[in-house]
Amino acid sequence: MKKKPFEIRFTAGLNDISADARMRSWVLFDLLQDAAGGHADQLGVGLKQLRESNLSWVLSRIRLQMDSFPRYGETVKVTTYPSGFERLFAYRQFLLSSAETGKVFGRAGSAWLTLNTENLRPVSPAKYFAGLPEWEFEGETFFQGENLEKLLPPAEELNTPLFQRISGAWIDYNRHLNNAYYAMFTEDWISQQAAAPVRMTEIQINFNSSTSFGETLAVSGLLTGPGRFFVSGTNQRTGKNAFQASGSWEPAG
Repeated sequence: MKKKPFEIRFTAGLNDISADARMRSWVLFDLLQDAAGGHADQLGVGLKQLRESNLSWVLSRIRLQMDSFPRYGETVKVTTYPSGFERLFAYRQFLLSSAETGKVFGRAGSAWLTLNTENLRPVSPAKYFAGLPEWEFEGETFFQGENLEKLLPPAEELNTPLFQRISGAWIDYNRHLNNAYYAMFTEDWISQQAAAPVRMTEIQINFNSSTSFGETLAVSGLLTGPGRFFVSGTNQRTGKNAFQASGSWEPAG
């Protein structure tokens, strides 16, 4: 029998909304992260449990697609469930809806790696989580496999770098830059080009290397067409690409 999904609820507050009283797109990444973490804890494979085995979850790729955005005071229900393994990836899906009306706001799919915290090498989640070999849960598969692949940069040179020095307030449990801030940096870069606040209606982020406290990311990009973008961040200390993001945007109010 398939297992039931996990749910959390969150009411949009003042710090979560933009000038038009609708939720900022990058804030949604915090909700998805909390839902995934809560479900992993319930399944016995949360961060605290994995630390006992010198392992940790790391988000590798995520794709979010929104039809509309919650308004101030509205309660968002995030439903999440694992959706299988492929090579070193463990997949997880999300559905965002109104807790009051049931209206669907959007959906997301994500790919996670399980890292050995001593040597930072990935281990096979399918082998480690022997008690959950299939991860069979009720729910639709939104973005997975070929719908969550590598991002190819445009042929044109990326431009207009914004430099983001990593604050201690942005460091997460794994002692790296929290994934939601990569989305914030992306939205900030687009806003600078649009000369006004924006909201990302769809975004895929691929996390390619970690960023630590005090390091600086050079965030560059390109508006690739009407309402489309590609953004990339390079670690100024290591010279490595930290993340790539691609998707669509609209004015925020």
